[in-house]
Amino acid sequence: MPNTLAHIGIQGPLNSLLWKGTSPQWMLLGCTIPDIPWIAQRVLQLVPGIDPYTLRLYSLNQASLFFCLFLAAALALTTRSPLRIFLLLGFNSLLHLLLDATQIKWANGVHLLVPFSWSLLRFDWFWPEHLASYAATLAGLLFLAWNWRKIAATDLQLARPQAGKIILILCLLFFYGTGPFLFFKQSLQADNHFCRTLMNPTARIGKKIELDRGVFSLEKKNIRAFTGETFTLNGPLPETSGLLSVQGHFIDAGTIQVTAFHRHNQYRAQAASLGLLLIAALWAHSLILRHQTNTPQQGDLP
Repeated sequence: MPNTLAHIGIQGPLNSLLWKGTSPQWMLLGCTIPDIPWIAQRVLQLVPGIDPYTLRLYSLNQASLFFCLFLAAALALTTRSPLRIFLLLGFNSLLHLLLDATQIKWANGVHLLVPFSWSLLRFDWFWPEHLASYAATLAGLLFLAWNWRKIAATDLQLARPQAGKIILILCLLFFYGTGPFLFFKQSLQADNHFCRTLMNPTARIGKKIELDRGVFSLEKKNIRAFTGETFTLNGPLPETSGLLSVQGHFIDAGTIQVTAFHRHNQYRAQAASLGLLLIAALWAHSLILRHQTNTPQQGDLP
């Protein structure tokens, strides 16, 4: 799916046309909201004892538009223009998910209609390594470089929420954090990310399987899935080890007959990390300028 810089390269210019007069820092934050669960997943994967299926289904549900809007609402309530900022964050979360759906990502997709449907939306237009992805990434870097000083100096519209708003913010954050657990059954039943298939080894034989960006070993001719389990691969294989997406079917509980594969490089992860770092730096710059140049007014955050 598009890395963070690619999202900025597309969503930044579009927001400049549609949301004039609104703090662009919030647009940048909206670009990242659907990725927050996946960032947290990468960290939590390092914690021993966490069930990989529970973590995957939790992240998948939380990354849906439905839960993105709860986080957007909580963040918007910390500003002087909560409705406008909520719409800005919600719009960019939706746009982020639609852009994600444009790329080919086997065993994956986006949830736009939770809690009414658990079908994953995928347009499958191009791979992350396509020229269009590199062009959007470069556009994101240029957008930030060209607009950095202007964005950093823009009023963040932050305001200290009153007691009633604080309670509402906490309630929204509580549901954002716990609500995904309520929908495990539906996500599992839909076999999102093939979790249901992978959780039942004895019932795998003959079933279709897709794996996204697994670690492939040419020497062992196997691939490690997000669960940590490794599967032997039969059929056409790349000539070097690395990140690999595969399509195929199980011929036994631990062996996949490959019908198609795609090699990945590391650029997407690197560009995503750089984009997140730049957004954090820009927000920090804005907060520092606000503290240095603005005289706090009643209702403003210190």
